[in-house]
Amino acid sequence: MKLPLPAQATLLTACLANLALADNDFVGAETCADCHETEYRAWQGSQHEMAMQHATAETVLGDFDDATFEADGVTSRFFRRDSRFFVNTVGKDGSLHDFEVAYTFGVYPLQQYLVPFPDGRLQAIYLAWDARPAKRGGQRWFDLYPDQDISPGDELHWTGPQQNWNYMCADCHSTNLVKGYDSASDRFQTTYSEIDVACESCHGPGGQHVRRA
Repeated sequence: MKLPLPAQATLLTACLANLALADNDFVGAETCADCHETEYRAWQGSQHEMAMQHATAETVLGDFDDATFEADGVTSRFFRRDSRFFVNTVGKDGSLHDFEVAYTFGVYPLQQYLVPFPDGRLQAIYLAWDARPAKRGGQRWFDLYPDQDISPGDELHWTGPQQNWNYMCADCHSTNLVKGYDSASDRFQTTYSEIDVACESCHGPGGQHVRRA
């Protein structure tokens, strides 16, 4: 059956829109800055820009100078090795291990830390840094689940699924996130175009916008 001309035009418009959408790629915040410099500068240093960062001397706020914190009968130790950050705490097997902190998560009023595992998972440790000024009770480590005695094997343990960045947190803290979970191997290959909450997290991919501009 041949469609009437108005219906053909509507269908063609829809098809062209879908083709354009498929080509609407993410371009990155620095590209946005070319035309939106004021907004870009306001974003820099914001909690959106610092929602997730690589762990460096500039981004890590917590005390990793051989600091210790006791919770649920476990004494965890935060320390540095060369320019890298580590926590010695109880792992999934119930034993103490050194875990490297690869990313910071959040910035104020608290900052958490993410540990990578070989299966592609990033796990948020259950001890967080209170980033508030000391006079307001901050500048200290604290337990996110005080007096709950969360042991390895519990879903809320920092090695468990409820503290898994890929599954629980990443969608809101990074831009253009693809979880990349493979059920057959139970592994993640998570990707993002920008590590933090950048322009296109809210405005959507900017490829079409840039080309039209």
